[in-house]
Amino acid sequence: MPKSGSLRGGPESSDLQSDAMERPGAQRLDLGKTRRIALPPGMAMRPQRIRTYLVLFALALSLPLLCVSVFGLYRMASTEESQTDNRLVAFAKNLAVDVDKELDRAMVTLEALANSSELSSGDLRGFHKLALTAFKPKKAAIALLDKSYRQLVDTLSDYGAPLPATADPATAKRVIETGRPQISGVFKGSINGLYVFNVEIPVFDAERQVQYVLIMSFQASYISDILKQIHYPPGWISGVTDQNGIILARSDRPEEYVGTPLPTELFERTAKAGDHVYRAFNVAGLPILRSTARSKHAGWYVSLGAPLSFVEAPRWRSFAIGAAALGTAVVLGWALAYYFGLLMARPLDEATRIAKSISRSQIIKPATTSLVEANILVATLVKASADLRSQTDHSTYLMRELAHRAKNQLAVVKGMAVQTARRSPDVSQFIAQFDRRIQGLAQSQDVLLRQNWRGAWLFDLVRAHLEIFGISDRVRLEGPNLLLNAAAVQNLGFALHELATNAVKHGALSVTTGEILIRSSWLGEGAVLSWIETGGPAAHDPSQKGFGYRVITELVPRALNGSAQLEFADSGIRWRQDIPSPNILSGDIHDR
Repeated sequence: MPKSGSLRGGPESSDLQSDAMERPGAQRLDLGKTRRIALPPGMAMRPQRIRTYLVLFALALSLPLLCVSVFGLYRMASTEESQTDNRLVAFAKNLAVDVDKELDRAMVTLEALANSSELSSGDLRGFHKLALTAFKPKKAAIALLDKSYRQLVDTLSDYGAPLPATADPATAKRVIETGRPQISGVFKGSINGLYVFNVEIPVFDAERQVQYVLIMSFQASYISDILKQIHYPPGWISGVTDQNGIILARSDRPEEYVGTPLPTELFERTAKAGDHVYRAFNVAGLPILRSTARSKHAGWYVSLGAPLSFVEAPRWRSFAIGAAALGTAVVLGWALAYYFGLLMARPLDEATRIAKSISRSQIIKPATTSLVEANILVATLVKASADLRSQTDHSTYLMRELAHRAKNQLAVVKGMAVQTARRSPDVSQFIAQFDRRIQGLAQSQDVLLRQNWRGAWLFDLVRAHLEIFGISDRVRLEGPNLLLNAAAVQNLGFALHELATNAVKHGALSVTTGEILIRSSWLGEGAVLSWIETGGPAAHDPSQKGFGYRVITELVPRALNGSAQLEFADSGIRWRQDIPSPNILSGDIHDR
């Protein structure tokens, strides 16, 4: 055995043999802790009545359905808007086709007149008479120009009467230059002073040269009348704009707008729109949804506009229906939730009353309510009241036992301090040794806490004391695991601490090759605990027996009413401790 270390010290102290080494007589009081139920992040809120939660629950159920309904209504409104767009485009295209049909009729009539014998023979009087007889539209006239743009015939005047110069020489010039039919924009006629447009074709001589320009001149109101005959949804307005952006016809109040130019921005959007539907402001300044198509013959812009209020009506209708449904669901859900909340709150109020009675230590009688959960709660509270009364009595006993146990622990600490101080040469060594022994005592207490001071498992005690030194990987445990009583745990903890301290400083664990075997054996009337060091330096019986030596050879065996043997072998210390059966809790013996 080494001459210095934890097994070396002064004479034994009777202080350590006080009743502090006796078995504790009572369990530790286990006080419950109040646990606050945590809510997910962002959901913290003050406690509320159950009626409030039921109202919120009703809203939680109804809102998804309402959202789906509103979304469906919104989709229906979008579908209606898409259908409106398609109708606008189709109407505009059909209007353009109708306008082109009228222009086709005019050109067919002009072609027939151009091939008449009167015109071929130069009989202009006869041609004038033929034109009046063959063509009698209310808002159109036939005119004939020569290559110098001089009017030769005009059915609006008698033959031979003086005729003014044509008001639209530009279109006649294109006819002469191209030799193809041309259609003018809108302008004021030179005879009637009304807004008109011309359909003009060339008349060729025998050598296929343009000899005349044959014109059918229509009043602009002719096209407006066509537009008015078509039935539109309320508020829809159609119109025709010529190539120069001048309004040629309109289905609504044409007398106010024909001959006036479209606003520049609107005309630019009209020219670029193609078949697309777009939002704009019409000439009256009203917001509209507009679609435009081009005339194939004239290049005019045939447009159709729908008031924006008409287009957006389905969407607003959906919003109104959704709002009404939401309001109805909220009110109905709140009313039903409040009603059912009353049914649920009354049993819970009864449970609350019973809980308050418990706090006043009153006798609680079981009660039955209309809510199953409340009945379970009431029954639990009644049982808790009885258990609380029993625990209160037991707590009083435990408090007295705790005071006794504290006195024992203080006695143990005092004994350790006295014995350590007697063999310590200076204060620093005393502090170091005393601190380690206090740590060992604390480890034993922690192991006891795991079993509520009833006792502890032997190998749990061994591991707890070896973990302080970080040597558990070089220790091997064999044999059955024993459930020791509190006194045995505390006393064996003293011995294990002293043995481990010596092994680390001077024994098997002071070299890298050393190991320790801790073996337990059950002998029927008790058990044996062995500490066997191997692979370490040779151990020698110390000339001076320290406090640690006394602990493992005398004090612990005496406290356990058993015997101990300590051998000093070539490979290290061997220690054997008998543990009589009173130190082992009956029936708590298991293999490790």
